[in-house]
Amino acid sequence: MRKKYLLVLSFFIFTSVVVKGQTKVHNQQFIELRTHLGEPIIYSDSLGSTLTKKFIAANIRWGIQSQATSTQNILLSYPAYGIGLYHVNLSNPDTLGRPWALYGFYSAPIFRWGKLSLGYDLALGIAWNFSKFNFVTNNKMDLIGSNLNAYFNGGLFLKYEISNRLDLSLAVDFTHFSNGAVNMPNKGMNLRGVNGSLSYHFMTHSNQAYKRADFESLSIPKFKKYNEIDITTAFGGKATTARYQTGPIYLASTTEVDFYHHYQCIGKYGAGLDMFYDNSLSENYSSTLPTPTNKFMFIGIHLSHELRFSKLGVVTQAGTYLYRGSAAKGWFFFRLSLQYYLSENLYAGVSLKTANGFKADYITLGLGYRFVLRK
Repeated sequence: MRKKYLLVLSFFIFTSVVVKGQTKVHNQQFIELRTHLGEPIIYSDSLGSTLTKKFIAANIRWGIQSQATSTQNILLSYPAYGIGLYHVNLSNPDTLGRPWALYGFYSAPIFRWGKLSLGYDLALGIAWNFSKFNFVTNNKMDLIGSNLNAYFNGGLFLKYEISNRLDLSLAVDFTHFSNGAVNMPNKGMNLRGVNGSLSYHFMTHSNQAYKRADFESLSIPKFKKYNEIDITTAFGGKATTARYQTGPIYLASTTEVDFYHHYQCIGKYGAGLDMFYDNSLSENYSSTLPTPTNKFMFIGIHLSHELRFSKLGVVTQAGTYLYRGSAAKGWFFFRLSLQYYLSENLYAGVSLKTANGFKADYITLGLGYRFVLRK
């Protein structure tokens, strides 16, 4: 499964910010219609001829334009965010399915030139309605082994304000579906292409006549830097390729301790220690003899960065192993996590860990707590 595109794009975007300003305009919202056109990225053993055909997809979005109400918004160049519904029409739907996705999105400019802007767009959600692998009825489908999967879309756009209320944009994008090895097969389905969209802007619960927000430079309040220690424990399940659809789902877990330095209210960087456990490695050993627990365990170190937006945190990590119970995972791993802060210090999150570089290993759900050292 090709996670390289997702992780590299995310690491670049989530560690880069552009400082712009905006005059305050209340209740800025928008509705967007989007059409996608492109082709699948082919790495299937049996679907090569099917995947050479183009696809078309449609999107509808509702979003909010952030305002000059927080330092985070200023530092992030006033992003837009919201929810969307996606549907793609693939060739040979009896084999591939008719996928739908419900997702949240985040969109922000990198540069602005008057009415024209260049920016990036990210979406993450849940997709369904795939024709999953089946030994009897769909044995050529070697990409997806489950009906319910994760949905990711990322791209770069050019947007132009064609009127006070309407925006027109063109973009190149990448779409990925997978289940994070919870079920097999799980090579994932990847789509690349272009999209065009038309957005209509409006305000609610306001007596003001609609006026598009103006952008200007604003000063950034001084931030008092501080340090913290985070402890996170997470658990997940992992299937293997040994028995498609019929094999067990094994326990996988991660415990990590991180030291972070807050350089600004939107971000922190640091390093940490990991302890991994992966019981799926038991398939590599004899079933008649007991296998020592340390064969399923790994100890690692990593560098880490978190981008904070309101109560959401996006964590990117790159690491290596100090101890390996097995050589099956290689020497390097990456991790991408989405965290939601339940309180100032307590957070819950979902995380994707890789093995052998950018190959998906497993997904976990977990809880963590941050201990502030100085603030």
